[in-house]
Amino acid sequence: MSVPASALHGGATDAALAHIRTSDASGVLVRPGQLDGWEPLARIAVACLVTAEEAGRLDDERVETLIAASPQELDGVRAAAGDRAVGVRCEITDGDTMNEAASLCGTADVLVAAFADETDIPLELLLARAQGTRTQVYKQLLTSAETASVAGVLETGPAGLVIGAGHLADLDKAAAVLRAERHAQLDLVPLEVVRSKPVGMGYRGCIDTTHLFDGDEGMIIGSTSSGGIFVCAEVHHLPYINLRPFRVNAGAVHSYVFGTETMAYITDLAAGEKCYVVNPGGRFREAMVGRIKVELRPMRLVEARYGDTTVNAFLQDDWHVRVMSAEGKPLNLTEVVPGTLLLGRITEPGRHVGIKVDEEISEF
Repeated sequence: MSVPASALHGGATDAALAHIRTSDASGVLVRPGQLDGWEPLARIAVACLVTAEEAGRLDDERVETLIAASPQELDGVRAAAGDRAVGVRCEITDGDTMNEAASLCGTADVLVAAFADETDIPLELLLARAQGTRTQVYKQLLTSAETASVAGVLETGPAGLVIGAGHLADLDKAAAVLRAERHAQLDLVPLEVVRSKPVGMGYRGCIDTTHLFDGDEGMIIGSTSSGGIFVCAEVHHLPYINLRPFRVNAGAVHSYVFGTETMAYITDLAAGEKCYVVNPGGRFREAMVGRIKVELRPMRLVEARYGDTTVNAFLQDDWHVRVMSAEGKPLNLTEVVPGTLLLGRITEPGRHVGIKVDEEISEF
């Protein structure tokens, strides 16, 4: 299920646009007159809600999708769309408008369903009709309270949610619910430490997120695509400074940060990128990077083994850096010695730009 798109049907103020840019929104739906206030942002797709007449006059490379303002405008908008995707917004108030919307599944790329009531039963019909077609169904929310139930309609839910500009607080609430829904369960394994030693100075990166870590969460960090070590977030007692519950002191800048299917170098992460948080049970969830903080620090090499696979991580050599034991308890890095069992993840090696490739790659 995608994160919410935000629809600016009414009153797209500068403040509203700024809020959307810093939110978890994956797209913005604007009227033609609101495009002047929008600066392109790669992670946020731009769609425009138009009549057929407006579509014929609209020549703006920022707009990827044209959304007809009603079913009656769809044919005219499609004729003027050129290479752009075409969708339609349907106001559904009764059985007739419900059937009209359902009949458009398969004929439009996007269908924005604006229901008069909070019931999800008509949405089930739309999703069923759209299955196997090119049509992506989005639901316009009346309130953020709908989010949890909408996300589970027919198990997969709609392609996304649309939230009006007059309800921007609901955008953040809906995003929080969807973040909780977006997680994967993967196996973590016990790694036996075979080497732990200071190795001198190096650049290490802290990953600061826009989210808060739970007390048992962190990230999987490693030097090779074979796997990595569970490094805890800064949520544990520090007698000298305040906690940083948004941060993982992740390690040397060359390191991989592991996700569910891909991985990224610490130096490839930047504000607005996604990263993955993990707990000892192997539940991965998405978080957003707020910044990467790089500094020159003393480093320690920790090398560990699982079966025939050896992984390593270079971490800041300080007792306040914690790694997760195989029992799911945080350990100060200075406590880690050969024979210590740590929690980590082993993956199939062979990655290019973080993506698994069918190629023999040696890393050591």
